[in-house]
Amino acid sequence: MLTNYLKIAYRNLVRNKTYSALTLMGLASGITCAILLGLYVYDELTFDRYHKNAASIYRLNVDIKWGDNELNMGVGSAPMGPALRQEFPEIRNVVRVIPSHDMLFRVGEKALYAKDFIFADTSLFSFFDYSFIDGNPKTALLQPNNIVLTQKMALALFGRTNGLLGNVVKVKDEQPLTVTGIIRDVPANHHLAFEAILPYVNRQVNGVNLDKWDSFGTAAYVLLQPNSEVGQLERKMPAFYKKYIAQAIGDETGKGVTFNITFQPLTSMHLHSSHLMGEENGSNMAYVYTFSVIGLFILLIAIVNYINLATARSAGRAREIGVRKAIGSLRTQLIGQFLTESVLLSVLALAASLILVQVLLPFFNYIAAKTLTIDLWNGQTIGVLLGFSLLVGVVSGLYPAFLLSRFKPVAVLKGTFTNKGKGVLFRQSLVVFQFTMSIVMIVGTFVVYQQLQYMRHTQLGFNQEQVLVLPLKAPAIQRTATVLKDKLLQNPVIKGVSLTDGSVGGGINDKSTFHFYAGGKEQSVSTEYFSVDQDYLNVLQIGLKEGENFSSELANDTTDAVLVNEAMLKRLGWKKRTAGLAEIDTRRIPITGVIRDFHMRSLRSKIEPLILVLHKDRGDKLLIRMTPQNVPGALAYIRDVYERLNPNQPFEYTFLDQTFAEQYRSDERKGDLFLGFSGMAIFIACLGLFGLATFTAEQRTKEIGVRKVLGASVASIVTLLSKDFLKPVAVAILLATPVAWYAMNWWLRDFAYKINISWWVFALAGGLAVSIALVTVSVQSIKAALVNPVKSLKTE
Repeated sequence: MLTNYLKIAYRNLVRNKTYSALTLMGLASGITCAILLGLYVYDELTFDRYHKNAASIYRLNVDIKWGDNELNMGVGSAPMGPALRQEFPEIRNVVRVIPSHDMLFRVGEKALYAKDFIFADTSLFSFFDYSFIDGNPKTALLQPNNIVLTQKMALALFGRTNGLLGNVVKVKDEQPLTVTGIIRDVPANHHLAFEAILPYVNRQVNGVNLDKWDSFGTAAYVLLQPNSEVGQLERKMPAFYKKYIAQAIGDETGKGVTFNITFQPLTSMHLHSSHLMGEENGSNMAYVYTFSVIGLFILLIAIVNYINLATARSAGRAREIGVRKAIGSLRTQLIGQFLTESVLLSVLALAASLILVQVLLPFFNYIAAKTLTIDLWNGQTIGVLLGFSLLVGVVSGLYPAFLLSRFKPVAVLKGTFTNKGKGVLFRQSLVVFQFTMSIVMIVGTFVVYQQLQYMRHTQLGFNQEQVLVLPLKAPAIQRTATVLKDKLLQNPVIKGVSLTDGSVGGGINDKSTFHFYAGGKEQSVSTEYFSVDQDYLNVLQIGLKEGENFSSELANDTTDAVLVNEAMLKRLGWKKRTAGLAEIDTRRIPITGVIRDFHMRSLRSKIEPLILVLHKDRGDKLLIRMTPQNVPGALAYIRDVYERLNPNQPFEYTFLDQTFAEQYRSDERKGDLFLGFSGMAIFIACLGLFGLATFTAEQRTKEIGVRKVLGASVASIVTLLSKDFLKPVAVAILLATPVAWYAMNWWLRDFAYKINISWWVFALAGGLAVSIALVTVSVQSIKAALVNPVKSLKTE
């Protein structure tokens, strides 16, 4: 029976080439999109799940509130880890980790910056499954002078990965570390990205105070005992806070501070950490939901295409069904026949989509910044794909199968069968659904593009153009900073140079609590701060609202002068800087000046209070403003001066505007994906419209011939055939508008600074949908209208 079904299904597909091609293209396109987006969603949902103990690992998070201040952090203090393990038997082990960036590594004359590395306890390897090429995980981090390298870093420093144990790597050009392990590069779906691991106890390099309870900068992970519940552990944290932390942060009474310690599952960190300081721009569950819905809708649009075309062809197959029923075919057999056709078509579409996936995957990975793969030789993968294809085939064919199989043979064979009424209304409803989803995605694409343009072109409060950031990560290089600055300023192509340890456009700066005094009252504000010299405002062209800039007459390395931004004054509730004093290093001093607010990070983040402290000789980077007329010449001059003062040191730099642009790269990639899949949704919907227009024209061939004989013009016939298809598109515009408005306002809520969605976006999206639909239908309508009426009238 199945063999017979397959033969008939194959003959029907071959006999109706146009129908088969349209449905195959639609289903293949829909399945391709679903597979690509499925790979993306699966990768996001399986972050860190490959670790053997993943289900028992939790990260310590801290939420602190006092006064008007609030900190949400995925870090604790250095002594918290050992104390937790000592106090609570349900904790099997603890590991402390400090992620860090840009440190100078040297082997002989070979020097480079490690972009990402971590400091970690030796227990790290009992938490996370890193694959050792050489070395012993139990002893690799036991001594402060040990270092473990990844394959990538080992190859960069030594040119090989074997025989490296015992070799010496100098960090910061001063600290010699011994290689005690080589591990394979960290998988992309691990939340820690690094090229090397240094011991947590190496205080000379990381500067951590192991006994300071109120210094928060260490990520602490706990591994729970079997059958232990994290909820019970969290309920013990208030007592832990009172015993160890309250006094250290000045909360002896327990009334001034709300201090909550929670434990976040390792498997949820990747998608549920955007509320934490320093992780605001990470991935989040909203994108998983968004791309899951997009993939589902595109697949549904493709399925709707099949249903639409199959039901539109019902009149053409009515006689076949009547004959089959007349000679004894059961309805269940007819249903089986039609389902076999849809499943066969779905399997063929799967085969085509797998070819498309292989072709598109590198491009998709580039846009999505992923390293996704699909193993077609894996039995489980093949089973999932075939099961998925079977499901798509059954869902696609179910309605047409039940619809076609219920035709009455007497009505069909007498010629009284008609395929109108409810069937036409149903097909129009499906077209409405297709174009509603398509219009929502078009609006989404416009809004994402507008928001990105808004972020790119909004005034940041300083001038980021032609500013080069030169890192000075080694102490030896930092000691030459003042001389380097002076020599650079001798060339007129250099407009200004500033030394600072602050980050603009990059990561979080140091954050601390500062005290302010006004009218006999004290106010505490938790805020970012960093050191600058007297040229900082001039180099970045930051405006001064009141007061004065740092003066070059001030003594070196002084903290007798501070600048605050407008947001700080607003937080304090002061109208002027002279309303009170700031406490810096236990001294109460007047505020030197108030600078205009400027964005230090992307427009996702609000402008927060900021303090700039004057330290002329302290910093780990130079900001260099160049003349726009001769950037290549300025670069060559900077390199020459740098290399003469710092021979055998790597010369690396970034441009400040590129650093800011990088913050929006993730959103730009999401926008590109949205645009691509919106186009695919429109394409699939138009395939269905084209097919419906083709079958409508075929069914009305004789009517078109009669109209032409009676004098109807080509334009009037095209209008007649097109208007029926534009009605459901118009309804789709009405339905899509509120859905798109709600969805895009929900997406924009993550941005502190955002656009207002204009009415013309919906008008443009609707107009585009109408135009595309009109062009699609008109192609077939014009073809039908141009047919010789003699041939049309001969058609049976």
